[in-house]
Amino acid sequence: MYTINNIYKSFYHRAILEDISFKVNQGDMIALLGKNGIGKSTLLRILGKISQPDKGTILYNDANIYKEKAIARKGILYLGHDVGLYPSLSALDNLKFACAIHGKKNKDSSIISTLNQLGLSNRMNDQIQIFSKGMLQSLKYALADLIEWNILFFDEPFSYLDLKGRKSAQDYIDKWIENSKTMIFATHDAQWSLLYCSRLLLLDNRKILFDQKTNDIDINKIVKILR
Repeated sequence: MYTINNIYKSFYHRAILEDISFKVNQGDMIALLGKNGIGKSTLLRILGKISQPDKGTILYNDANIYKEKAIARKGILYLGHDVGLYPSLSALDNLKFACAIHGKKNKDSSIISTLNQLGLSNRMNDQIQIFSKGMLQSLKYALADLIEWNILFFDEPFSYLDLKGRKSAQDYIDKWIENSKTMIFATHDAQWSLLYCSRLLLLDNRKILFDQKTNDIDINKIVKILR
């Protein structure tokens, strides 16, 4: 489904990623772990074609996402640190516009229902520039619920969420798991990764230190590396 071949990336002549290669299969739920500043977000941005690698190729359904037209990337959804919406628009209008540009015409009622599940329906007509970071994080889950996607790249899925927001987020993730959706999460939470994800990619010293199924991994080994 997704094949990453020999990805290199540097900033100001400082190498961040070197010779990164792995495959993503349909239904994989992958945790991308590593210390702060190790390159997790950079790699995720490259996977979602938000950033350009210095070298290497990424094939999505056998098409090179960096050479083919935009239609070849249909079904890819990237959710980074920034919600990627328009600050001056309301939550409702932002979601309506985002759905439209992704070719999904959702009725207002379905958008409002999603906002309600995330505790945002009472603020749906407010400009999102006044939203808290936690509310903006919840909006990412609204996007992922309303837009059709085949593979999701999500950077720090639980950032800024309180206990209620985290439960709502986990409910969506559980639903995607049940539907065998394909997902890669960049996260610092090793315990959550081993509990919910099917594979773990550990990034260290510019390379993938190991790529294993989570049921084969000792959490103490992971915690020791991440210290």
